[in-house]
Order: sequence, then C-alpha cells, then structure tokens
Amino acid sequence: MAAPVQRDQSSSSRSNLSPSAGTASRGLDGFVVFVRRGLPGDTVKARVTKVQRRHAEAVATEIVTPGPVRVEAPCAHYPECGGCRFQDLAYETQVATKHQWVADSLQRIAGLTDAPLEPIVPAASQFHYRNKMEYSFTQREDGPTLGLHKAGRWDEVLEIQKCWLTTDVGNAIRNTMSEWAREEKLTAYDQETHEGYLRHLMIREGRNTGQALVQLVTNRGERFDASA
Repeated sequence: MAAPVQRDQSSSSRSNLSPSAGTASRGLDGFVVFVRRGLPGDTVKARVTKVQRRHAEAVATEIVTPGPVRVEAPCAHYPECGGCRFQDLAYETQVATKHQWVADSLQRIAGLTDAPLEPIVPAASQFHYRNKMEYSFTQREDGPTLGLHKAGRWDEVLEIQKCWLTTDVGNAIRNTMSEWAREEKLTAYDQETHEGYLRHLMIREGRNTGQALVQLVTNRGERFDASA
C-alpha cells in the first residue's frame, strides 16, 4: 500500500506528542508522520522531508494555531540553532514526557510492565547550566566569527550573540574571541576547501574557582610567537 504522503508535499494538521521520537506526530489512517518543530496540540503547516514504508518525517513551516503547552522561546537564535531543542515546550511538559519515555522504553524494550519509577527531579535551572561549550568559527565578509551549527547541518555555522546554555562569562569570552580574531585579520577554517586557520573554541568554566579554561583549535601553521 502506497504511503498517503509524498516528499515535499505540504499539508496542515493537528499534532500529538510521540515520546519515543521526541517530536510531534500526526497519524493518517495508521500512517505516522513525525513533525519536527511541531508540539502537542499545535495545528501546523508542514513539509514532508522523508517517506518510508511505515512512517514519514516532516518539518513544520508555519504554526497555524499554537497548542496549550507551547511557550515563547527566550533565545533569539531558536530554532535555527542546533545547540538545543524544545525551548518552546513548557518545562513541566518536558519533564512529564521524559518520564513517560522511560516508562515506555522499559515496557517496549525490556518487557517490564510495572517497573517502579521515581519522579524525575527537575533541573535547578533551565538555562545557563553548562560549564563547557565548544563553538565553531565561520567566515563572514567582515571577518571570522563564532557560533554553533545550524539545526540538522554539519557544514553551516550560525553566528551566536547570546547562548542560553552558557553563562554571562561564557558569552563574554566567546564574543571577545570573535572580536580578537577579526582584529588579528585571521580567517576561519573552511570544511570544504580545508583552507583557513581558526577551527574551534572550547570554553570550560570552573564554577567553584571562578576560573575559565579557553582552548583555541586551529589548522596547521604558526601565526604567533610561541615564546611570548
């Protein structure tokens, strides 16, 4: 039986949550379409990106009517940035969904129908909790800059002004390094041509010491006086 959808087809539908997939889904006569960027209760317009025998994948292109658990994402780079997901899903729903995901996995994979599960302990803070971040350099007309890979892409880097995963200190270090790289007239490494100098920036913060380790990863070649 042929799939009821085709690749690049666009349609409008109301979605439900599928904990096993981590995305919203829509059933069409038993055929499931997993919709990235769709949330429970949303009515969205979506474009089909992949079709398989028993399911398809799609991406929401427009939120026609937001569902009851959709919230405003605080990050200006969301959802284009691939650094994190579900900023627009209410945190209480995230916790409940993760709990159900564990229960379903124990039943479906391990066959444990009555496994005792303790309640999930919510995070003390939803944001600014990571003490280690790694960024990639990318080249712009005015020079190199730092960011994170775009969602679903390994070859495109999105310039980041403020990341909600790291702290104010981490954001300040990243932005300062971007300014320094432009002042030094350095170039970002290109994944296709393998040319350029600056590749990655790793920042690790010591929350108890107030110190930070900053590691610059470059292409081959000396650009600075190592004895200075």
